[in-house]
Amino acid sequence: MRWLYRLQARLGLSGPEGTAALAVLLALTGGTVAQHLQATSEPVPADVYAAADAAFAAAASDTVAVASAAPPAVAGASGPDGPAATADSTAAQIADAAVETAAAPRRSGKAPPVATNLNTASAEQLQRLPGIGPALAARVVEHRRAHGPFRHPDEIVEVKGIGEKKLETLRPWVHL
Repeated sequence: MRWLYRLQARLGLSGPEGTAALAVLLALTGGTVAQHLQATSEPVPADVYAAADAAFAAAASDTVAVASAAPPAVAGASGPDGPAATADSTAAQIADAAVETAAAPRRSGKAPPVATNLNTASAEQLQRLPGIGPALAARVVEHRRAHGPFRHPDEIVEVKGIGEKKLETLRPWVHL
């Protein structure tokens, strides 16, 4: 390192100027090395991308399946401007739900959510809803058995473990 200080003194550079010059020199060296490695590397074979393409195609087909499974409360609505205006808003709601579902990682291997009737769904069907596992599905079924059928989808917050945040996640997928 002594030679570096001598060079700095010989060139008449202050401490910060020497540090800046060294940083520029290291950046140029790094860029040259990166350019050399890029020029000498082999192109990636097309079969490497086959698995990623298959995963993307599967995710796209899941999105199409989710979009076609619109919640009945949304699918059967008709607005004051007639069915055409409602169709546009319905399509937007379905697209938003599909994008949220496709974007959410599925580490558990669960199937994508589908519209579910809270009063008739089994525990297995409830588990297809986002954020509902076996324990929470069992609590929903037990609450329904103890208190009777739900009168409104928002009443699901009475089940322990389901709050307002989870209700917002479930709202597009639950109906009575």
